[in-house]
Amino acid sequence: MKIKLILFCSVISLNLMAQQNFKTKSSVTHHPKSKPSMTDQQANPLNHNNILYQYGIADSFVGGLFEATLPLSELKKHGDFGIGAPGLLDGELIVYNGRAYQTQATGKTSLVPDSFKTALAFVTFFKADTTFHIHAAENQKEALAQLEQYVNQKNAAYAVKISGNFKYLKTRAFPPYTQKPYPPLATLLDRQKFFDIRNTAGVIVGYKLPPYLNGLSVEGYHFHFLSDSKDQGGHVLDFAGTDLTVEIARIKNFSLEIPQDEEFMKYNFKSTVHGDLEQVEKGH
Repeated sequence: MKIKLILFCSVISLNLMAQQNFKTKSSVTHHPKSKPSMTDQQANPLNHNNILYQYGIADSFVGGLFEATLPLSELKKHGDFGIGAPGLLDGELIVYNGRAYQTQATGKTSLVPDSFKTALAFVTFFKADTTFHIHAAENQKEALAQLEQYVNQKNAAYAVKISGNFKYLKTRAFPPYTQKPYPPLATLLDRQKFFDIRNTAGVIVGYKLPPYLNGLSVEGYHFHFLSDSKDQGGHVLDFAGTDLTVEIARIKNFSLEIPQDEEFMKYNFKSTVHGDLEQVEKGH
């Protein structure tokens, strides 16, 4: 049986609906919020914009629970935009426009079927409420400094889409690991494969999540890339570009689905160190 936790307000919930006004010199577009039509709601009653759905726990995945247990057919009921991890560390997963793509350690990026399973995933039905442009950024640090003007509430959560022509991206993917017992992911960093992507149009998909979700989720920025040609991707470690369009959706609520397999139920969370999670995200 699946256990779903929908967290609201001050109980076990995370209500992230507070409004904010962004003041900046850059041009910015705010999109008015609108209710889904009855037709949309009847067609897909789960199609609620900007509710972050998560399957799995970040700490247990980093601690060595690499088995995939959720089919994409189920994941897509909760979002058409997001990121995740294939089973057995076999690369990186991105969900964009309702389709899922896997980037493997060989560099191959391909569309995967709904029967494909994930071990850890974060998705939402993305609807931007803020849009701005990065006119130039020589690296990810510069780009994030501009983005911070719009996602500057430290305890808020945001979904972020960055699209355009990228001068450079550094991405990575892990090769599959099949030998049990699976070790902590931080001990496998020497196995990750890096990709140097140049002068490529595409999209970066991901989230900025607050510190209180760390361990349960991933604190800070977590981005995956997909080229417009759908043949390049991976976990983003750095990027540069000009005239990039940034779309931001403020996350309103958080929904967690807990895996029910035996391995998860007997996992010892007390032995997990959050420092491992930071190492894995940065790639070193």
